[in-house]
Amino acid sequence: MISVAFRVILLASTLTACGESGADATTKASPTAASGDFAGDLNALGTEPFWAIKIRADGLTFSRPGVEDAESPNPGPVIENDHATWTIADGPTPFKLTLTKGDCSDGMSDRHYTLRAVLVFENKTMYGCAAMPAAIAAQPAP
Repeated sequence: MISVAFRVILLASTLTACGESGADATTKASPTAASGDFAGDLNALGTEPFWAIKIRADGLTFSRPGVEDAESPNPGPVIENDHATWTIADGPTPFKLTLTKGDCSDGMSDRHYTLRAVLVFENKTMYGCAAMPAAIAAQPAP
């Protein structure tokens, strides 16, 4: 059985052999690299006012009633601890969406979500929930 100390030394020497120390590997990691609950497709939505953002690898789609959907390339999230933020600064519909790990209810249905959402758009802060599309579909219809 290999001791924990030996595993740490082995990992550090492997990273060094690749040209990066453990500290460098952490700081050089892309701030937009998705991990854990923020990887893959996600759907965020809010009520009163109603809004929705579909997050896909190739783009984000921002939907609101009575307004044509706005599509943007996905810049990837900036992940810090238990939250991830997507910022769309250019184009006709700039916004910032932050998802935070935690239970959430949309307040209008019996659905429960694993992420809380905060959308900043047109100097307004709106709140909602988010989850993977399959997790949302598996719950009772609103």
